[in-house]
Amino acid sequence: MSSIWMGHVYYVFGCLLIVLILLVVVSAEVSLFLTYMHLCVEDWRWWWKSFFVSGSVVIYIFLYSINYLVFDLKNLNGPVSATLYLGYSLFMVLAIMLATGRVGFLSSFWFVYYLFSSVKLDRRLFTVKK
Repeated sequence: MSSIWMGHVYYVFGCLLIVLILLVVVSAEVSLFLTYMHLCVEDWRWWWKSFFVSGSVVIYIFLYSINYLVFDLKNLNGPVSATLYLGYSLFMVLAIMLATGRVGFLSSFWFVYYLFSSVKLDRRLFTVKK
């Protein structure tokens, strides 16, 4: 957080890339697991659940930003600066939620598409009798 809010330079971009890849992989895997569990109990409403379960990592990030505000940003002057900080943190959290939710939803969508593309349908069940 200090590289974002205090202007400190972050030099370890390789580690940041690895953490980003791990975030994407874990978001996809958690969403796939939840979607699989919903499909096992024949619950077809997996769309928004796959989005929100992979986007729920932002709860931790927002709580950490509040912790950072309380304990590390001691030089803020007044409630306006704290409100501005929380507003920017909320926008950052919303962007991360949209990104990780998109990863989770698309991975679940591809999983369900692949799963049901191999199912053969009996065409006689869907014909209209006159």
